[in-house]
Amino acid sequence: MKDNKASIANDAVVLTTAKIVTTLIGLLSSMLLARFRTLEEYGTYSQILLVVNLAVSLFTLGLPNSMNYFLVHSETGGERKHFLSVYYTLNTVLCLAIGVVLWVCLPFLESYFQNRNLSEFWFILSVLPWTKVMISGVSNLLVVYGKTGKLRVFNIINSLIVLAAILIVKVFELSFRAYMLFFLAGEVCMALWVYRIIWNMEGGLTCSFDKTLTLTILQYSIPLGLSGLVGTLTIEIDKLMIGRLLDTEMLAIYTNASKELPFSIVASSLTAVLLPQIARKLKAKESDEAVALWGEVVEISYMILSFAVAVLIVFAPQIMTALYTEKYISGVGIFRIYSLVLLLRTTYFGMLLSSAAKTKLIFVSSVITLVMNIILNLLLYSVMGVEGPALATFLSIAIAACLQLVASARLLHIPFRKIFPWWKLWKHTAINLAWSIPMYAIIKVLKLGVGVLDIVVAIGLIIAAFIVYAFAERKYIILVTNLLKGKKKNAD
Repeated sequence: MKDNKASIANDAVVLTTAKIVTTLIGLLSSMLLARFRTLEEYGTYSQILLVVNLAVSLFTLGLPNSMNYFLVHSETGGERKHFLSVYYTLNTVLCLAIGVVLWVCLPFLESYFQNRNLSEFWFILSVLPWTKVMISGVSNLLVVYGKTGKLRVFNIINSLIVLAAILIVKVFELSFRAYMLFFLAGEVCMALWVYRIIWNMEGGLTCSFDKTLTLTILQYSIPLGLSGLVGTLTIEIDKLMIGRLLDTEMLAIYTNASKELPFSIVASSLTAVLLPQIARKLKAKESDEAVALWGEVVEISYMILSFAVAVLIVFAPQIMTALYTEKYISGVGIFRIYSLVLLLRTTYFGMLLSSAAKTKLIFVSSVITLVMNIILNLLLYSVMGVEGPALATFLSIAIAACLQLVASARLLHIPFRKIFPWWKLWKHTAINLAWSIPMYAIIKVLKLGVGVLDIVVAIGLIIAAFIVYAFAERKYIILVTNLLKGKKKNAD
């Protein structure tokens, strides 16, 4: 049992490290692509990815989510090999069908986005759905087989290939079409590598159609696919609206301004260390203890993310310029609103419901979120313009989080005021307001712009803000350190 715990802990560390590295490489790739390509080119790139992500979520029927379940429940190597043969045959056929559908729908897509350049990239729309599904599904496969080290290498190489394509095209001053060809070639190579990995682990695959097993897989995966589709639509609905109502260049600005920066990785990694105990406490009917532990995790995460959000809001012009250049500066308002969404990444608000197997309530709240997002998108766009959909996304996610907290409180028969450490979160918020408001005033007095010297000054001010914040939170930081040490000793 001890060895098993050590293995789980080691896998978690490996995956978290890989996620941090790949996220940072991905952020660097976005920064370079934003710098090296025009707004129209980046907007076209964003439209292609948006369409592919929605198509994959809609037509793959949740298949990637079925792999963990069926591999774990396969008792022999022969059963695993048979499942993988049927799974990858079905997935490959579906993905190729998606590519054909997108190719046929090109005239509609060009009309919707008012972008006649999309037909030039028909080959991307036809092949990218297949590569996306193959590459994203390998993580489930390798985790089940305990190959987390190989997964880390795979993900990092995949990120580096995208980065290399951007740099090669820039160095040789090639066209945007050349970049898309390099990008697709890299994706195809990674997808083919997935087949090779499976072939090596199982000693070969066959092209297999098993009607009974296929129906069983679909019965399991389709409900999960519907939940995933709702989640994807909730995330992408504002970009769909901007892509329709405004031009390609504005979509490029909106896409980068709405990207979440990877601060939540630290909080989610910290959360992963403590949260497994909550499910055990709920199973043992120790609701009060589970809620108390959840409160500790939430406060730790919020302490980190609230400072990051304050920095992003106060120094938004300088940060956006440093990341994407001054041509994206008109998206500062969107960037600030989306920074607030990070506060809602403090925890998984449906965690108690999920631990209690109340997944239907989570799905219902997801649907409510989507409906609210659509309504608020239309309403707030008419009132605020381009920043309206960003605010709609924040408000709909916040309302859904509150609904899940209300449902959790009722499920555990706990007052709503006690389901979350509200007072402690307000305390951390007050500390951030105490430094950020004067800092914003200083920026205005200094008339800080977005030049190189201005960004250097901004970095100095951020360091000063961090020192002030760390000093204000010093007692709690010591408390958190002791708490984590205690948890580690208990785990050992």
